[in-house]
Amino acid sequence: MRISNIILLASIFFLSPVCLQESISNERTSKQKELEIRKNINKADLSKLEIVDFKWSTKAMGTLGKFEKIEIKNLSIIGFKNITLEIQIYNSAGTLITFLVPIGDSIQPGATKLIKDIKTPMLPFDPVKTQIAIKSADIMYDSEAFSFKAKEAIKIQEFQFIVDDSSTKTIIVNKLEITNNSKNYYQNIEFILNFKHRNKIVASRSFITKELIGPGETKIFENFNVPALPTKQFESMSIEVGSGKMISPKEYLLTGGDEDYIDVTGDIDIDDASVPRSDLRIDRFSWVNDAKHSVGTINIEITNNSRFKYNEIEIYINYKTTRGNLLTRDKVIIKDYIDPYSKKTFSDVKVGYIQYETENVNVSLENANMIGSIKPVNQSRQHLKKKEYKKKIKKNVPKEVFVPKRELIIVDYDIKNYGSIKIYNRSDFSVSDINVVVQLFNENKLIKEYELAIEDEINPRQEKTFRALDLKGVDNINFSYVNILIKEAKRPLTEN
Repeated sequence: MRISNIILLASIFFLSPVCLQESISNERTSKQKELEIRKNINKADLSKLEIVDFKWSTKAMGTLGKFEKIEIKNLSIIGFKNITLEIQIYNSAGTLITFLVPIGDSIQPGATKLIKDIKTPMLPFDPVKTQIAIKSADIMYDSEAFSFKAKEAIKIQEFQFIVDDSSTKTIIVNKLEITNNSKNYYQNIEFILNFKHRNKIVASRSFITKELIGPGETKIFENFNVPALPTKQFESMSIEVGSGKMISPKEYLLTGGDEDYIDVTGDIDIDDASVPRSDLRIDRFSWVNDAKHSVGTINIEITNNSRFKYNEIEIYINYKTTRGNLLTRDKVIIKDYIDPYSKKTFSDVKVGYIQYETENVNVSLENANMIGSIKPVNQSRQHLKKKEYKKKIKKNVPKEVFVPKRELIIVDYDIKNYGSIKIYNRSDFSVSDINVVVQLFNENKLIKEYELAIEDEINPRQEKTFRALDLKGVDNINFSYVNILIKEAKRPLTEN
C-alpha cells in the first residue's frame, strides 16, 4: 500500500509539468482565439479566406453557369459561415460581368473545403477569363465561451427618474450610472425602458447614448429626457441594457476614449483593427465640374495610413452657407479601392446634382469597406526605403533612459507584409531611441526574436508608424502569433 502511494505520488510529480504545459498552451490558444474574434466581431477580415482552385462544368453562353468544384482554404484560427462568393467573368473583348453567389456554408479554422455544384445566373457570353473572390462572410464562435454582448457586460448601478405626465409626456432622467464589467470596449449603447402593469410589460421605449466606455469604466449621465410615454396604464418602470457596438481599443482610443482604460499589459493583437475614419485621410479635392443645376464631378486625393486595403469609400459633400452653417450633404460611394500605406487620386467622381453654390463646400470621409491586405512587399525593396523612415534625432538635447509603462502603446503592426509598427505616445514629453523586441511564435513555441533600435522621435500625444524595420527573413518564417515588447526609450532629462 505504501509502495503504491509512492508510485502514485511519483507519477503525479512526473506528469504535473506536462499538465501545466498543456494548461498554458490551452490558455494561450484560447486567448489567441478571443483576440481574433474581437478583431473580426464587427467586420470579418476576409484576407484569410482564399480560393485555391475551381473548375467549370458548364459555361456556355445562354445557359446557367455551373462549377464542378470550388475549393476554399481558411488560414485563420476561427471559422467562417454564411460565405458569399463574387464570381467575375470576362469575354474576349474584356467585358466584365460580376455575380454574387451565396453558398450558405461554413468552414472550420485551418481547414480546406471543397464546394460542389455551384450555380450562377444565365451567362451572357462564353467566359474567357474567370476570377473568384470571397465577397462576405461571418465569423463562427461559441457565444457562451466568448461573450461580447453589451447586455451582459454593462451593468446599471443607479437609475433616478421622474415621470412627467403633463404636456411633455416624458421621462426625466436625473441620473443614470453604468459600469462596464467586461474586458471589452463599447459605444452606441442602447437602453430599454420597460413599463409594467401588474408585473407584466405593457410597453417599452428605447434610447441610445453614443458615449464610449472601456473595461472597468463607470459613466454617469444626468438631466436628460426620454420622450413618448406609453398610452397604456402602467404601475412601475424598469431599465435594462439592450445592445451596444463592441469596438477595438484602437478605435476607443482614437475616437476620444479615456487613455486610463487602455490595457497596455494586455495582448497587442487587440489593437490590430481597421478604423476607416482614422486610417483614411482626405488630402485635397478639386472640382472638375461645379456648374449649378448639373451633375458635379470632383477629383479627390486620399491617403491610406494603415495596413488595410479598402474599397467602397463613403464620403459626404457638405454644402455650407457663408457663415459655415450646413445647408445639405450628399453621400457618395467611391467603388474603387486604395492599397495599404498608399496615396491615390480618384478622378471624375460624380457627386450628385448641384443645387447650391460650391464656394463653401468641404468633403468628409465617413466609412469604407475593409477588404483585407495586399500581397507582401518585397523585402529588398523595404530595405531600400529604410532611410526614409530613419530620421536623425535632434542633438544637444540632454536625455535620460527610462522603461516605458503606460507612456507608449502599440496601436497597430504588420510584421509579415511591411515590417511596420505603429506606436502611440500618450505622455506629455517626446520619446526617442525606442528599443523594441519582436517575438514570433508558432503555436506556443518561440521561433524567432528580433531586437530593434528605432532611432526616431514621437512627439507628445502623437502616434507614428515605423515601417521597413530590420526584420531579415521574416517573410520566410511561418509564424502564427506575434508579441511586441517595448524595453526602453529616451526622454528629455528631468531636473530633480
